[in-house]
Amino acid sequence: MSSDSINWTDYIKICVGMMNMRPTDFWNLSPREMYLAIQGFKDFNSSSEEEQPMDSDRLQEMMELYPDG
Repeated sequence: MSSDSINWTDYIKICVGMMNMRPTDFWNLSPREMYLAIQGFKDFNSSSEEEQPMDSDRLQEMMELYPDG
């Protein structure tokens, strides 16, 4: 496969498998529509870049709010 060819298998896995798009809808998309749909799906299902890992102070606060047993 050349570097210029489209890897349809991966796009079908994403659009039909992950996004639950009907195959007929997938094949009726233009490449631009497909890329935009995948980008929207990715943006919606990804965490914000602003989110930071929990620090020890927040962990302690959570442990006090939700103690075990």
